[in-house]
Amino acid sequence: MERNFIGFPPHAIRETSAKVKILVNRDDFFAIDKPPDVPSEKIIEHLPKQRARLGIGYPKEIFALDGEISGIFLIAKTKKSAAELRNFYGSQLFTFTFDLLTLPTAMDKTITCDLPIAKHFSGHAMIVSHKTGKKSRTDFRFIENVGPYEHWQATACFLRPHQIRLHAHECGIGIIGENLYASHGVNVTKKFLKTPNLENHWSTQYLPIHLSCLGITSSQKIESPLPKKFQLLMKLLQK
Repeated sequence: MERNFIGFPPHAIRETSAKVKILVNRDDFFAIDKPPDVPSEKIIEHLPKQRARLGIGYPKEIFALDGEISGIFLIAKTKKSAAELRNFYGSQLFTFTFDLLTLPTAMDKTITCDLPIAKHFSGHAMIVSHKTGKKSRTDFRFIENVGPYEHWQATACFLRPHQIRLHAHECGIGIIGENLYASHGVNVTKKFLKTPNLENHWSTQYLPIHLSCLGITSSQKIESPLPKKFQLLMKLLQK
């Protein structure tokens, strides 16, 4: 069982130790179930210690996954497979599907956002810019009601930094806990919690965006189940 996980010691990818599940392990690449609040570059940085066990000759990320997002993270094992997968990705032959938990919306059940995204001249945020922004597209689809809140999926073929968060905000889809692009963050779980240490409760920091499915061309699909925190938050919202 332990061979289906990668262990990281304390202060490697986060303050505490981490055991990260391997979703797929092939000769040319593998995919892990990235925890939230872990930058993908930290995982790449500490993978050399796992090379012998996983048969990694040249660990290389194929796409960057925002630190706050959990889910499928794809890593090539060789220079050849890295070049091939990057070519597929650049040719938009990947399909990314994210699950989101949102505030109530008055939106249609499907909506597309194709606003170009650029890096802000200062700070961590991205902006919509028709002058300097790069082409991007996200398709949003309503899945179900979760109590008075909602479960949506977002699909894209290429990922810009913060694309899901920014496009959702521009479409009027308010992701629970989003406070970077929303004028003021809304944490809806406070009214469900009965704890004196509310500020330290995991739900006040959790952003429910999870990369649950990755299609690689038409030949392979990698799936990641909704994480425990995502499912627990759904239960809170249904009360």
